[in-house]
Amino acid sequence: MVQIKPQDADRFLSKPDPGIRVVLLHGSDTGLISERASAFAKTILGKSDDPFALVRIDSAEIASDTGRLADEANTIALFGGTRAIWVKVAGNRPIQAAVEAVLANPPQDAWIILEAGDIKKGVGLRKLCENARGAAALACYADNDAALDRMIDSELQSTGIKMDPDARTLLRGLLGADRLASRSEVAKLCLYALGEASIDVEAVRAVVGDAGASATDEAVDAVALGDANGLDKAFRRILGSGTAAFVVANAALRHFQLLHRIKTAIEDGVPASTAIERNAGGIFFQRKGKLEQQLRIWPADRLMAALDRLDRAIFDSRLKSNIADEVIGQALLSVAMMARVRR
Repeated sequence: MVQIKPQDADRFLSKPDPGIRVVLLHGSDTGLISERASAFAKTILGKSDDPFALVRIDSAEIASDTGRLADEANTIALFGGTRAIWVKVAGNRPIQAAVEAVLANPPQDAWIILEAGDIKKGVGLRKLCENARGAAALACYADNDAALDRMIDSELQSTGIKMDPDARTLLRGLLGADRLASRSEVAKLCLYALGEASIDVEAVRAVVGDAGASATDEAVDAVALGDANGLDKAFRRILGSGTAAFVVANAALRHFQLLHRIKTAIEDGVPASTAIERNAGGIFFQRKGKLEQQLRIWPADRLMAALDRLDRAIFDSRLKSNIADEVIGQALLSVAMMARVRR
């Protein structure tokens, strides 16, 4: 049992504790959860070239076979070294028994990463991981100003560009609800200001927020609707404007997470209109019709498969930065083809 303070979460994940083999990431910031899960997996694997060192499992698979998680955790890596078992926890599928079995006989060379949504204190996996020896639970909520400043500085450092104090204040006010979305906006801002000595208020106003969002939304909607031709046109236009491919990939990941939350709620008996309003009440009204159409195409299990494909593409694009655009473009197309088949 380990209590991790929010400000210590990234430090804890950067140095895996051999005594903690199950890590639950939960909260309302799905972007931060995904980013931390990906970073933790990368830290665990290091420079491993073993394609089987990272195993991704949907909670539905574990719920139907409670021994699957323990079997994966105790499998010896093909080329030695450590393994990461990344579990997407979705819906009301019970996997506590499977996690308890792992904790009763912890693996020696593997870590279990549980990527979940918002879980109430004292309930389910959160209760188990907060109280069990050999497990830890990390809450991921919207970034405060200090966390945003650290994220902004990490992006600026790679470019060598400075930021005016007024521009930083304005930028912080526009970010924070979702870590992946925030990082994408800052990365886009840095690309816009490439070659400049510093980023000013006008640059922030020109780039962050609604500016340029329509092209990305168009590409994401094309993916979710199975419109391969529309995706190709939008994606080429976005790359031609100088925007990095990972901006589109992150936007697609967030959108499919949104679709999954809504679809899971609907499949649990919540009326569709209520589920959409609760989870996507702030979406631009012109996109709500497309959102409803997408929900008719995608069942929850296929959305999990799409999320897994996008997750892997983002992870692979970081490892293969020289072909990142191609890696992400192929992943977006493959997800679009999944939707096309459903149509």
